[in-house]
Amino acid sequence: MNTLAEKLVSAWIKRDLIDIKSGDFPKSRKDSHLIQDQFHKILKKKTVGWKIGMVTKKLQEGANVDGPMIGRIIDETVLMNPSKINYNNVPHCILECEFALKFLEDTKMVPGAENKKENYDTYISLELVSTRVKPESKKNLNSRELMFLNVADNGGAGAIIVGEKIQNIDNINLDSIEVEVDLNGKITGAWEKRAHPIEAIKCIINEFKDNPVTFKKGDWFMTGSVIQPMKINKGDKIKVDFKTLGKINLDFI
Repeated sequence: MNTLAEKLVSAWIKRDLIDIKSGDFPKSRKDSHLIQDQFHKILKKKTVGWKIGMVTKKLQEGANVDGPMIGRIIDETVLMNPSKINYNNVPHCILECEFALKFLEDTKMVPGAENKKENYDTYISLELVSTRVKPESKKNLNSRELMFLNVADNGGAGAIIVGEKIQNIDNINLDSIEVEVDLNGKITGAWEKRAHPIEAIKCIINEFKDNPVTFKKGDWFMTGSVIQPMKINKGDKIKVDFKTLGKINLDFI
């Protein structure tokens, strides 16, 4: 077990965190995707879609990275609202409030796919970003190096929590939906206008333009946070209010 992909798989299975030597870090986005591919080939768990973040050039330039945060969704990590989360399964958890797309038919991510709104339903959702890597191994990395490592680490995927399906979405401006987060009885979390889910579709089309991915019927697509991501700790109780669209409740045990 001496490759980075093998070490990440071992950490996933054991629910452990690993040290990584500087010489083992991916040096480019291409390297990161290759390691992520190897990770899933070795892990051999069913995947049911993709998660993505930092989907616009503006967001990427602001973070000084060269592309989106991206990873596959592992079937066993798709949870329904409400949920109790074992914090050991999502160490160093970061909470993101998102819109999730569930595909109603196979859809190849090629130019024009962003216009096929009839191909998916949209749900309120949360992503629990996590890691298989000890923080000490990351502390001297610049933003690009950290992004490369996170993509190799399956995009920092921990779990997703799916809430209510958004009804009559053609009559709703998702950009206008504000999200309120109650963390242990205190209202916190700053809503901010982020990219629309259609921008996330455009981004994954561009990311894999040379080898387009296909969402299968029933697959999920997490489209990026609409709030400033929040650090979560063991014992936290979370109530997320998507205002007119529904609520999601989580306890971290």
